Order: sequence, then structure tokens, then C-alpha cells
Amino acid sequence: MSTLQALGNLGEFIGALGVVISLVYLAGQMNQNTTSVRAASFNSMVQNSIGLLEHSFRDSEFAAFLARAESEPESLTPAEKIRWDSYMTAVWRHFGNLVYQYRVGALDEQMWLAYSATIKVHLSTQSWRDWYCANSEVFSTALTQQVDRALAELDVEQAAAAQIEG
Repeated sequence: MSTLQALGNLGEFIGALGVVISLVYLAGQMNQNTTSVRAASFNSMVQNSIGLLEHSFRDSEFAAFLARAESEPESLTPAEKIRWDSYMTAVWRHFGNLVYQYRVGALDEQMWLAYSATIKVHLSTQSWRDWYCANSEVFSTALTQQVDRALAELDVEQAAAAQIEG
């Protein structure tokens, strides 16, 4: 084997090694980028949640309206019904986004469980349940499936509670 041929083989080996090292580095960078994107996405979801809740704790008039809308939705004026519909649409769009984020892997299991429990808590209020069921056609199929699962769980829990009481 000539010296030139040996140097050529060495060059090929070093080049292949450089490609492998580059691929490992790029894989690490992609993983780091994915983590950053997930963190930013999560932060955005939390900011949306806070934005929806903020009216309730900053504005006592809105808090009183919300309490009445939840307990006596039939007592709302036409203008208040528009307000209730707008608020509920915003909340359920937010939940739809959370379902989507979980499906595409931007929301981890632990946070999803917390948000899905929140959906269930809201659906335990009859006015929330009634509103969603009356307007479900404007939301994603994935959200409606999640709501249906939560409603089924609530029905089972209520039946079990009734058996214990009865």
C-alpha cells in the first residue's frame, strides 16, 4: 500500500468520523430546541389560562356576573347571554388548544392530567355542561371526545355517590 493510498484511507476515515460527530451534535441541538419550544408553548398556555382567570379576580363585577351565570343562567339578560357565550367560547377554545398541544406532544402528561381535571371540574357545574353540550359543534372533535370522557366519568362518579347515599 502506498503512502498516498494510506493517507487517502485516513482522510476518508476522518471525514466519516466528522460526519458522525456532526450528526450527534445536530441531534443534541434538535433535542435542546424541542425542549425550548415545549417550554415556550407551555408558558403561552399558562398565560392564556391566567388571562381567562384574571377577569374573575381583578373585576368584582365580572366575578358576580360569572357566579350568577353559573348558578342561574336563565336569569341572564340578552347582553349578559352574549357575554356568557363569549366567555365560554374563549374558555373552551383554550381547552381545545390544550387538547391539541397534548396530542402533538407540546404538553407533558403531568400538566395534561391537571388540565383535564380542570375540564372535569368545570363540567361538574351544570351550566358549563349544558353550555358545552349546546355548542359542541363549533369545537374540535378531539375536544368533544375529551368532554365526553369527562362527562362519562362524572356520571359514573355521581351514580356511585348515589348508591353510597341510597
